[in-house]
Amino acid sequence: MDFSKNFGSISPPPAIKDFIGSDPTGAGGISQFLSNLVTLIYGLAAIVLLFMILWGAFDWMTSGGEKEKLESARNKIISAIIGIMLFAVAFAIIQVLGQFTGFTFFVGQK
Repeated sequence: MDFSKNFGSISPPPAIKDFIGSDPTGAGGISQFLSNLVTLIYGLAAIVLLFMILWGAFDWMTSGGEKEKLESARNKIISAIIGIMLFAVAFAIIQVLGQFTGFTFFVGQK
C-alpha cells in the first residue's frame, strides 16, 4: 500500500537541507551540532582559563607577601591549569568516541 498517495510526502525545509545532507536520518546534522557544541564549550573554557590565570596573577602581584593571599592566588592558577588538562583529556576521549560511533567531531566547521 502506498501511503504517499493519501498523505503526501515529507521533505525538509530548504533552510536545513544543507544541514541534513544526503542522509535522511539526520546523523550528519547531529554530528555537526555536537561538534559545534563541543567547540563552543572549549571556546568558553579557554576564556575562563585565561580569566582565572589573569585573576590569579593579579592576586599574586597585589598580595603584598601575605601568605593567605599568595595561597589563594596559587590555588586559582593551579585550578586553571588542572581545568585545561581535564579539557585536554576530554578532547582525547571525544576523539576516541568519535572513532567508535562514526561521528566526525571538529571536521568541516564553518
